[in-house]
Amino acid sequence: MLKTCTGIALILFACSCGKTTGAGETAMHAWPRITLLGRTYHLGSYNQTVQPSWEFVTDGENVQNWTTLLTIIDRADAANRKDLDRLAEGIMANYKANRGQILLAKTFPAPTGTYNYMAAAFEEPARNRFELNFVKAAMGPKNAYVIVYGVRVSDQNYLQKGRQFLNQHSSEIGDALEKFTLPDLSTFPRQPF
Repeated sequence: MLKTCTGIALILFACSCGKTTGAGETAMHAWPRITLLGRTYHLGSYNQTVQPSWEFVTDGENVQNWTTLLTIIDRADAANRKDLDRLAEGIMANYKANRGQILLAKTFPAPTGTYNYMAAAFEEPARNRFELNFVKAAMGPKNAYVIVYGVRVSDQNYLQKGRQFLNQHSSEIGDALEKFTLPDLSTFPRQPF
């Protein structure tokens, strides 16, 4: 169970690349959708600044303005368990370096293979919200991948709402990420739009 604290802080691991319009928007909606936690997500952006990453949003939202965001990052630089552990340590160090509060970091055995899991939070008092990240780093068929489920909890009393959200939803999010079936990333678009 995640331990909540008043000074929760999170860094959003996923990068926001901007809203697309026109032909790019049509292409995003034509792309196969991903369902997680009963919500359907369509491709919102692709970015390869450091590693190939795809951001998925729900209908009516975009990568600049979202309440939940699903990010998949292809990590071809991590080809084995040792690389995967180093990758997870790097993600955690990045969160901490950017005022992220690590709520949970653990390695889990699973039928699909051992994976690293972490939950982190970033407090944004000026926006009356927390951004929560639930992160799974695992080995895919060829190399590692990272999936980040981001959630924004906004309210005048966002501290209480954030705690409530974690208490009510962190277990189901962890279970959903454990069971998540990675799509074939070789079929994903590899050009920004």
